[in-house]
Amino acid sequence: MPPNPLLLPQPSAVVLAGDWDANTGRACEVLRLASSRGIRVVLQLGDFGFAAENGWGEVFLAAVSRRCVQEDVDVFFVDGNHEDFPELLRLPIDRETGLRQVARRVYHLPRALRWVWHGATWMALGGAHSMDRRDRREGVSWWPDEHLTDADVARAVGAGPVDAIIAHDAPDGIDIPGLWPADSVPASDAAAAQRHRQHVGHVVEQTQPAVLFHGHYHVRYTAVRGHTKVVGLADDSAPLREHCSILDLTR
Repeated sequence: MPPNPLLLPQPSAVVLAGDWDANTGRACEVLRLASSRGIRVVLQLGDFGFAAENGWGEVFLAAVSRRCVQEDVDVFFVDGNHEDFPELLRLPIDRETGLRQVARRVYHLPRALRWVWHGATWMALGGAHSMDRRDRREGVSWWPDEHLTDADVARAVGAGPVDAIIAHDAPDGIDIPGLWPADSVPASDAAAAQRHRQHVGHVVEQTQPAVLFHGHYHVRYTAVRGHTKVVGLADDSAPLREHCSILDLTR
């Protein structure tokens, strides 16, 4: 059995990165940053860009995989709301590691997957609601699987507390800077987005993480929900300092 790339060896630090949306330049920039700091693990917080329409996702994935090999870095991503879910979910999950390998050195972290680094329990929690759904085509540029299901939530909370969550969506109960005005999106989409945040909030309440990292809202900020620190990272259009964060796991 090959070693679990998420665990062996345990990383002393990781780079967390916001939405990539199949932006090869930004992804490679993050990988160079990780390599330059001697960090071998990048945690990408969804809207990775898996199988984007018009075949661009395949080009992106191949380029990221090549750069991972060159820089000796592994990428682990949670699903966002803009992945091609039928294509992603048809790939098998390794029964030993729980990971879904999508390319050499590139892995998907399925929803509710847990692992332990230096005594701290981490959990992956992908998914979010597409606020721009009206501008997209079902089965082409958005998919119903973007939402957390009741089963996903049950798995996430079923094993008890965690120390850290990497997610795509944010929990409810916090204010996100620059969030779209209520009258700028259809009421049905605003309501669906709020319901999804409530799902994430329920997971936070039940698992009580010290910190939750997420993407999706394209802005870097920090908030507090109960005793959980919530950190949002900006998307690929933002300066690198707003898009990613280096986390020392040994402190």
